[in-house]
Amino acid sequence: MRKLIICMAGAVMLTGCAGVIEKQEPVCSGTAIVGGQETTVQIYGVRKQNNQTQYRAGYPFSWRWVSANTFTETTCK
Repeated sequence: MRKLIICMAGAVMLTGCAGVIEKQEPVCSGTAIVGGQETTVQIYGVRKQNNQTQYRAGYPFSWRWVSANTFTETTCK
């Protein structure tokens, strides 16, 4: 019974953290070619690393930092 309570508490804590990234507001958006089709991607952050601009891109890039060269155009400044 104690293990069940611990598992339930762990599940509740993990559920509380779910969706944190989705709740962030995008700073701009961009257009990328994904699977041969133009796709609009929400961008949640911009950084310069090694003299290269990178964007923290949402779906379909799984909120990872990707090169600015991935996008054909963006609304970022």
